[in-house]
Amino acid sequence: MTPASLPHTLSWGWMFLSALTVGAQIGLMVLVAPLFSGWVDRLAGRLAGQTRYLASGRWQEIRHQFVRPSFREPGDDLSSLSTRAAFTLAVLAAGMVPVYALLPSGLPAPGLLLVCAVLVGASLLLCLPRVVLRGQAALSGYMAFMADSLLLPALVPVLVMVGGQDLSAFLAHVQGLSPLGAGAPFVLMGVALFGAAAWRGASGDAAQICPLSGADRGLWLLAEDLVQLCWVTLAGDVAWSGCLALPTDAGVEPWFMACLQGGGAWLLKLVIAALVLAAMQLMVLPPPRRARVRLACVFLLGLVAWQAAYPGLATPATQDKTAAIQVQDPAFGAEGTTQ
Repeated sequence: MTPASLPHTLSWGWMFLSALTVGAQIGLMVLVAPLFSGWVDRLAGRLAGQTRYLASGRWQEIRHQFVRPSFREPGDDLSSLSTRAAFTLAVLAAGMVPVYALLPSGLPAPGLLLVCAVLVGASLLLCLPRVVLRGQAALSGYMAFMADSLLLPALVPVLVMVGGQDLSAFLAHVQGLSPLGAGAPFVLMGVALFGAAAWRGASGDAAQICPLSGADRGLWLLAEDLVQLCWVTLAGDVAWSGCLALPTDAGVEPWFMACLQGGGAWLLKLVIAALVLAAMQLMVLPPPRRARVRLACVFLLGLVAWQAAYPGLATPATQDKTAAIQVQDPAFGAEGTTQ
């Protein structure tokens, strides 16, 4: 879709529909996040030849935790506060990451740096309940905290590719690019972002080590699943943004049909991501090496994507200036004498 097909004026109707879309998107993400995590766990069990719970088992565990009484220990007040703050950031990120539609031109939209910073902040807050543990049990929490704190610097090449654009404008710009042609660097950029969701805190082990109980534990599990789904959705948006709906002058009905198609494409992306994440769970690595591999993959893939996309990302003024320097007649010879 070209920018010329976008509406020239932002009406109150489009603003209301955009706000309604963001609200529905947040509800959809919160509903699907535990199902996605349960599905990944079940697929990993199938690949390993083990019997696992159904995909809905994650939601059942969360509901069970919400009705259980909480057992408070020293340090649980800080853990409870950090869990609530992490869930708030996760819900905020769920509203900022496009699922099936982009915000129309004229509405304020977050940049990729802000989205990644919110997700990293939520991950760090989710690590705090494990950090406050006593003795050797806190070691894995410290390692997960350090790995997540280094994730944002590892994403620098990816963030440089977006520049100062907001996320919706960037995705609208790359929508018309072919994934096998000029859009290939952005597919690699999406793979780099997907690395942020891979081995995220060793989700299964992290859930077992988390010392919270009752409603706090249920909220912690829901926030953990929501952060992972946000990373996966963000990676899918960057790798394949052609399925995201954009408002046009044609009216609401074509836009609504495009939203339905975008939702179906989002489910297809989740199927592919679940298979990849389930296969990666079969790779048994110690936590320090797993963190190093994760950060190295994110940085190197982003660096390669930036190098491949650099000719297209260069500003036209810079390209014209470089071309003018190359074609102008030299005023001096090789020895410095006037020709």
